[in-house]
Amino acid sequence: MNIEYKNINNLKKVFLHIILLLCLLSILNAAYASSATDKSWNFKVYLDDDEIGFHNFSITNKADHQEIYSNARFNVKFMFINVYSYKHDNVERWNGRCLDSINAITDDNGDLYNVSGKADNGVFLVNSSENKNIYPSCIKTFAYWDPEFLEETMLLNSQTGEMVEVDSEFIGKENLIHKGEEVTAIHYRLNGEDLRIDLWYSLDDEWLALESLTEGGRIVRYTMQ
Repeated sequence: MNIEYKNINNLKKVFLHIILLLCLLSILNAAYASSATDKSWNFKVYLDDDEIGFHNFSITNKADHQEIYSNARFNVKFMFINVYSYKHDNVERWNGRCLDSINAITDDNGDLYNVSGKADNGVFLVNSSENKNIYPSCIKTFAYWDPEFLEETMLLNSQTGEMVEVDSEFIGKENLIHKGEEVTAIHYRLNGEDLRIDLWYSLDDEWLALESLTEGGRIVRYTMQ
């Protein structure tokens, strides 16, 4: 009886160790999967050839959605005097390919903008500093990190809360200096009223760079750090 009792106890210990090991492996696999799919893009921002700040983006993958964080800080100086500043902080939640919610705060050289929105009962409701708008349930922002957004003809401006009409065109394959190395990139151009944004992606659709033409003819350029 004692031998049988000891054997049962030993079996229990073995099974317990197996269960603990499986739990540990499950936790490690989940952590690895999360870290493998989370992404970030950290850009230095230039106005023509002058560095003026940064714009960072990151994606955190949750069980049933994605959270996108972006923050930008620009300061333009002339003769050591700050003549323009820009601050933008934005948190977006995505459900698949559709925006689920947004909360953005922008200080555009002293002009303040607040935008909040969420999908609700088959529509997307947006409250901004100026207006309240109702849009279709599945909309997108200027989601540069996902080249599929270039298929859209209307995009939500996270600063103003307004939908912007756009169209995109394929420019071609080009060589691009990315993190000090020459790489082959695919060049697209996004056009709209008072809007021209050039975007470059790797051959496997990773966002590499951005340029935007200002109304005054100057170029805002995003270069990966």
